Amino acid sequence: MSVDPASYADRLRQQPIFAVWSPAELVELLRVCQLQSHTDGEVLFVERDPASQFFFLDVGIVELFSTSVDGKEKILEIMQAGDLFAEAVAFMEGKYPVTARCQGRCKILQIPFAPFVAILDRDPRLMRRILAQLSMRLHFLVKEVRMRSIESANRRVCNYLLELSESAAPQADFSLPAKKVSIAARLGLTAETFSRVLRRLQDAHAIDMQGQHIVILDRKKLLAISLA
Repeated sequence: MSVDPASYADRLRQQPIFAVWSPAELVELLRVCQLQSHTDGEVLFVERDPASQFFFLDVGIVELFSTSVDGKEKILEIMQAGDLFAEAVAFMEGKYPVTARCQGRCKILQIPFAPFVAILDRDPRLMRRILAQLSMRLHFLVKEVRMRSIESANRRVCNYLLELSESAAPQADFSLPAKKVSIAARLGLTAETFSRVLRRLQDAHAIDMQGQHIVILDRKKLLAISLA
């Protein structure tokens, strides 16, 4: 489905890599984009597939994961509505490094690499912005790997909840963005361990939990548990 540029130009401009693009540049890019609807469990691309486009998640949740030689899946990121993903591959001229799968029904904007890179080539300022954002993303991923390798289960879960609460500010309540089993995998935990830590936090009156809905009752207590 083709895209009405007026419907998406402002939303893309909220993304750091598009923040300095002119309206004309955004319209030029959006005219060659496609908007697609996807069903629960549908795979967008598979690890090592040839890459030709990246994506803006309009509605839904997408899991990015890798598969080990013994067939086990490792969830690396959980993308939410408003997120871009696979944009770094535009500069690699190669293959997707992960698999992307929809969790629930999704609506996704497909952004082809060729016109995207062509616009960047005309304006070094845009290219510098992209490189800065990719560097920040790399720093974040290194931090994630460190967290999974040395931090306790309590700290991983507490820090994750604190990050979600900051995104939801000024509200102290929010819904978990994905299934608990997927979040657990992203944190490098089993689903059982993740649920056990949540119950422990609830028993300590640091949080209240009803299904997927979380309320931060005592932020200081949550911080103390994460640092214990």
